[in-house]
Amino acid sequence: MKPLEGRKRRFGDRNDGFLVRNLDPMGKLIPFIMKSKADSWVLFEDRIDITHTQDFLHKMRKGEIPGLTLYHIIFAAIVRTYSQVPELNRFVARSNIYARNEMKGSMVVMKGMQRDSERTTIMPRFEMDATLKEVSEEIQAQANPIDRTKKVAEDENRNDFDKLELALSLIPNWLISLVFGLLKFLDRHGWIPKKITDLSPFHASFFITNMGSIGMQPVYHHIYEFGTISIFGAIGSKETVHELDRNGVLRRKTYLNMKFVVDERICDGFIYALGFKHIKSGISKPEQLMERPEKVVHDKIDKK
Repeated sequence: MKPLEGRKRRFGDRNDGFLVRNLDPMGKLIPFIMKSKADSWVLFEDRIDITHTQDFLHKMRKGEIPGLTLYHIIFAAIVRTYSQVPELNRFVARSNIYARNEMKGSMVVMKGMQRDSERTTIMPRFEMDATLKEVSEEIQAQANPIDRTKKVAEDENRNDFDKLELALSLIPNWLISLVFGLLKFLDRHGWIPKKITDLSPFHASFFITNMGSIGMQPVYHHIYEFGTISIFGAIGSKETVHELDRNGVLRRKTYLNMKFVVDERICDGFIYALGFKHIKSGISKPEQLMERPEKVVHDKIDKK
């Protein structure tokens, strides 16, 4: 099931999203007051208790979901959140707000941990009612074929974005500037070909980077002006501490720090607060992600 599945495109819609037509007055004006993502970004930070999550993770790896990682659980928690708080899956273009018509995440996969190691980007797509197992399998299906022993240009399994990125890097700088100027123009007007948005990591529901994989705490990562990403999250290294519980007993706890940069224009603070509560709940209690949601909430974008 895709967001707003079955809805037909109307005048004003794009090939990657439907125009939101029921905005309140402030929602309508905000994209004109804040014209760019640089004007409208807001920072969120949270520290999540993943003590139980770690136990769950080790159990699932040995049983139902081989290869499961904490990263997969975070992705699944975000996918589940979008199924309940669909306003998060919006973007702004030319001061209009659109509801995205797919669920697509972007993530970077490193080919190694040396200074000269290259990286590639994968863009798994998910159904709105996807379970943790399905999310994990989809990520692994795209990440596992990557040959980490080879450069991107030499990897027979490189994806279409790798091929496009490599081709663009070989042309003269003046032509690169011309190409991206044209792409940005087409993107602003909703005319960019779907074949390009399909393989672009900059046209996605969210982008998550795992800073913990390189031993760092999370950073506030910018959201790209090019493309339609409205939410960019960073995950840090796990942190183990010893704390007293309510009964005065010393307990070992594991925490995960996360930081997000979001576009304020797509929805209000209440919706963001609701969304991040869902994400936190999904990460700290991942067993709920094993089953499909009781219902999928679709974005309400039409005037009554």
